[in-house]
Amino acid sequence: MASLKSFIKSVRKAKTIADERSAVMKESAAIRTSFRDASLDQTTRRINISKLLYLYIMGEKTHFGQVECLKLLASPRFADKRLGYLATMLLLDENQEVLTLLTNSLDNDMQHPNAFVVGLALCCLGNIASPELARDLYTNVDKLMNSSNTYLKKKAVIVAAKLVEKDPDLAEIFLPKINQLVSDKHPNMILSTSRLIQALYTVPECRPTLIKTIPKIIAQLKRITTSGYMPDYDVMGITDPFAQVYLLTTLRTLAVDENCPSDYLEEINDTLTQVSSNLDSGKNAAHAILYECVKTIFAIQSDQSLKILGVNILGKFLSTKDNNTRYVALDTLLTVIDIEPLAVQRHRSTIVNCLADGDISIRRRALELSFAILNEQNIRVLVREILLFLENCTDNELKPFITSQLTIAANKYAPNDKWHFDTLIRMLNVSGNFITSDILSSILALILQCNNQELKKHIVSKLYQSCLEDSTQYGLSLITIWCLGEYADLIMNDSIEVNGKSQTVTESSIIKILKELIDNSTYSEQETIQLVTYILTAIIKLSVKFKDSNSIESLRLILNSKTYDTNLEIQIRAVEYQEIFAQDYKLKSGLLSKMPAPPVKERESLSLQGGRNNKSKVKGINISSSGSTTTNDLLDLIDDSSNQTSQAQPASSNNNGVDLLSDIFSSGPTPSNNDTSNRNNDILSLFNSNVSAPASGTATPQPEPIKNDGNEKIDAFNNEDINISFIPKSFPQNGQAIIEAIVSSKNNSQSISQFQLLFAVPKSQKLSISSTSGGDSLTGDGATIKQVLKITGKQGAKIKLRVKIQYNVSGKVVEDMFDFGEFVSKL
Repeated sequence: MASLKSFIKSVRKAKTIADERSAVMKESAAIRTSFRDASLDQTTRRINISKLLYLYIMGEKTHFGQVECLKLLASPRFADKRLGYLATMLLLDENQEVLTLLTNSLDNDMQHPNAFVVGLALCCLGNIASPELARDLYTNVDKLMNSSNTYLKKKAVIVAAKLVEKDPDLAEIFLPKINQLVSDKHPNMILSTSRLIQALYTVPECRPTLIKTIPKIIAQLKRITTSGYMPDYDVMGITDPFAQVYLLTTLRTLAVDENCPSDYLEEINDTLTQVSSNLDSGKNAAHAILYECVKTIFAIQSDQSLKILGVNILGKFLSTKDNNTRYVALDTLLTVIDIEPLAVQRHRSTIVNCLADGDISIRRRALELSFAILNEQNIRVLVREILLFLENCTDNELKPFITSQLTIAANKYAPNDKWHFDTLIRMLNVSGNFITSDILSSILALILQCNNQELKKHIVSKLYQSCLEDSTQYGLSLITIWCLGEYADLIMNDSIEVNGKSQTVTESSIIKILKELIDNSTYSEQETIQLVTYILTAIIKLSVKFKDSNSIESLRLILNSKTYDTNLEIQIRAVEYQEIFAQDYKLKSGLLSKMPAPPVKERESLSLQGGRNNKSKVKGINISSSGSTTTNDLLDLIDDSSNQTSQAQPASSNNNGVDLLSDIFSSGPTPSNNDTSNRNNDILSLFNSNVSAPASGTATPQPEPIKNDGNEKIDAFNNEDINISFIPKSFPQNGQAIIEAIVSSKNNSQSISQFQLLFAVPKSQKLSISSTSGGDSLTGDGATIKQVLKITGKQGAKIKLRVKIQYNVSGKVVEDMFDFGEFVSKL
């Protein structure tokens, strides 16, 4: 049989995948055949097992050699045992059935006179022990823990820790040995004992005993830090850094326990100060110890001065040249920013400098930390640096995150409104086409909510100027077009400076930029469609603002040219707007008046690290991490066992530009940053309402069904303002039903306005809704709004409704939802 060396050469010589597969399959077949030979000698078996390990490294199947590995362990030769144990640890795990055959070999070898054979057996047991093996062999480990051989004693203690993890009941066997082990000064024993303490701490019954060992652990740590030069355990002038790190980790594990005495905590604080002060922070070994000190400082109840010391240590890490150390510092500062914000603020300049680092990982952490330390005092300086970073950023995946966080920060900490809008406009100038639709809607909502006409004039003028200077920025163009349609009259005949030249805003100049944007070829197909639909809306709005007949005719020609567009949505919109264009001026003026300011949603700050979210909520649109938001299906609430989806119909004709239907089952996941098709929505859909539900007690559903077979009223929902009831008008038992919904006011003192009532039924049923009777307001006790529902579906099916309500009372938005299916009759 060929040697392992020959096998490796044949695999490496293969020029194609097929050749490699052929060599592997040929050798696998030869190994299988060899294993079937009853007279196979140990040398050949060892060669086969070594080849099997090479196959394992390549990811090939090796299960057929598991029993042969165990046969190799029976050999008296050390070379056979060493290879056998290596193969056993790699090819087997605790879930393999053949593992039960290993018990005898391990038991015999752990009693072997050769310490190195015993070491192999211990190593194997620690790596692949199952709960059954742990219970069978713990006595051998217990005996070896008393060995005078430090090599075996260390391995036995580490294996004991593994066995406790597999079977916590074994903790009572090893716990009594802790007091003796923790006093052992040998460096190897310090490492193994620390590992055993951490394993035993997972068993609640052991914790009181383990906490009592804290003084001895502190004594060991102090002894190591003050000891002299130890050649065998010295790393770059640092005495045994591995033992120091393990001791600090163990201290942290025990000190976070609620039963840890205060005097122990004080002693730990003193020790941490001593360890931190006596290390040269210019070496990696020292950095490892200092990092564990910092983690311990912020994990336990430490002094304020000690926490500041911990932040300063991380600040020193930032000034090192080692990228790994700097990354660790930035990542740790992110976790402690909420504990010591002022201390972290002192290192602001160093953090900002990391934004220019060549390592993308460091730049990402520095960016996230920069947003975390933003406040009212440093907002101007930090936002300037972040915008500069955004302008030079080549990582397109980062840009949506930066624009989202900048919008949140500007909303929350802006010193004044002018600075706020100037910052958002500059962000639009440098963000490219990587700004998400929810950020665009948030900016538009803020502009619409601005009540200062001078400021609004400045905003529109700045947007118009920026768009003239660079018409390739999609988000900027979109918002500029919207604002020109709404507020072009504010800047008409004003002078602006474009690329250093003065220019007057005229009707013809506005028409010119509209044409340029329509013909712009820098956008994708979906972006172009969305932009053109905005331009068409702007054109119909400008038709009542322009005075010059030639300009109005130019607008009409642009509108007319799009009635033949190849895109159906643009064509339909152009045809509809053309009809409006031809209407009387007074009718158009009312129809095309300025849009009222919409409510805006809440936005959550995000983190570039999955699983971490700072939970701060500010005014804006909700942004959530991919996969972090779940949507409620209609079926979950109305008990339909079939796999159906929901359908909903609005009951109120007065929507105020708010699409509540998209929100009836709660907000869905935020669209992907790179999915430009999500932008191709109706212009009004930018302002989907997601107003927070009222405080507890203001609107609590209290369904009170009344069983009846006639036309009696069934109360379905009550709160302090309204009552909702249903009257079954007709249940003809042929798959159709007519139900009247009645909303009545219970509030004498306050008027209820902008009332909206929405219904949803299972997909197997169809819902038709008549127009609302009684408007959208309820004034005075007893005022009502009526709605007639017609439901058709499979005969004999139960009627199930989900109802969503929203209204204004005393300037506060109240929103609620309930389910109702208490009708006695069926379809």
